[in-house]
Amino acid sequence: MRYGDEPKEARDGARSQLLARLLVPVRIAGHVLFYDALPALLAWGIGSARWLDVFSAFDSPSLRRLAGLGLFLSVVAAIMTTETVTRLARPFTVRHFLFTTVVIGIALFPSLADWHRIRLGMAPEHFALLQAYSYLILKVTVGMLIGATVSWVLLRRYY
Repeated sequence: MRYGDEPKEARDGARSQLLARLLVPVRIAGHVLFYDALPALLAWGIGSARWLDVFSAFDSPSLRRLAGLGLFLSVVAAIMTTETVTRLARPFTVRHFLFTTVVIGIALFPSLADWHRIRLGMAPEHFALLQAYSYLILKVTVGMLIGATVSWVLLRRYY
């Protein structure tokens, strides 16, 4: 039997298997782009003091030293939230959103107190430590909100 004598269905099946194999790298690249790179770039863009200036109000020298760690944690939180919500189908509900915004409000409190020169009865070193941890918590929760927003957009594509 020659090559041209194969049934048409067998040739179409072989082509579709070859096409499926060729599309695997495209799928992987698309997943990495939309589920990992996009939230990471958004978190980096929002957390970068030069781009949007969102966190420029936190101008104390001790917090500037934490900026790199905060940016890293924000990017990781954005990627993890996007992957968790979309891939593991754990929805980020309104309850989660409200809890995250409450945590952001609590994390902002030491900086707001510092702007008004209120030290909450703490020594300056202790207050600086509280402010540093609050800053890191703020960065992580902002990353979580970015990841949740990206996952909402990605999930809308399927439904």
